[in-house]
Amino acid sequence: MTVVVVVVVLVVAIATYLTWLASRLDRLANRVDATRAGLVAQLTARADAARSLARSCGLDDLAIAAERARAGHATLLAEATLDATAEDAENALSRALRSPAVALAVGRAAPGDVHAVDAAAARVALARQFHNDAVGDVRSLAGRRLVRLVHLSGRRPLPAYFEIDDAPPVREDGPPRPESSAEMPGA
Repeated sequence: MTVVVVVVVLVVAIATYLTWLASRLDRLANRVDATRAGLVAQLTARADAARSLARSCGLDDLAIAAERARAGHATLLAEATLDATAEDAENALSRALRSPAVALAVGRAAPGDVHAVDAAAARVALARQFHNDAVGDVRSLAGRRLVRLVHLSGRRPLPAYFEIDDAPPVREDGPPRPESSAEMPGA
């Protein structure tokens, strides 16, 4: 009788643990989907802000890069993966935002457009970090030996990291920042 109780308790404990792992995988996959949607929304906002800046400053290269990036966003919303084509288009937009032509035009541009681009670029960096963190969590859990052995992740492909050059454009128009605490007033 004692052996039967121990075996039943052991089976229930193993089943509970496996169920918990499977539900954790599902929650993490849902988190990846949510962060992916947020990333695409921020990429769209950055492309729209860049297009607005390009129009106000007459920057054709920036407008082309923004349109190319914007064209890929519909595909990103429809497909399950963030692919290299989208990464290339976003990298081209990032390079265009940091180009010397844009830096020269920033002084003539409407401050609202410049602020919108800078804010959107910062939000893209955060959204990409959230997405890549969620992808790392899924890949880490799905890579465990027990999860692979029992096939808890099913046939779902592992999500991919989205690696782009999302360094924000450097603006020279801000107030100078002190280099050390010795230069700060009151220090």
